[in-house]
Amino acid sequence: MPFALIPAALGVCFFLMWAFIGGLIVSDSRSAAQRERDSDSVILPLVPHRLGLSIGRGPTKRLRGSMPARVAS
Repeated sequence: MPFALIPAALGVCFFLMWAFIGGLIVSDSRSAAQRERDSDSVILPLVPHRLGLSIGRGPTKRLRGSMPARVAS
């Protein structure tokens, strides 16, 4: 190998090593974020809310804005 190509080969290897290390860091951060999203969904599951019902009580009537209120005569 000619002496002039040794620094170029070392520079290319240095760049490739840092690109590999950077890729590992990005891959690790993406997998950590995915694990965090997966664990959050297990800890706090989404509960569908139903209108007109509350915990410990039966259904309740609610006035809608489009319904006129009854007036006692």
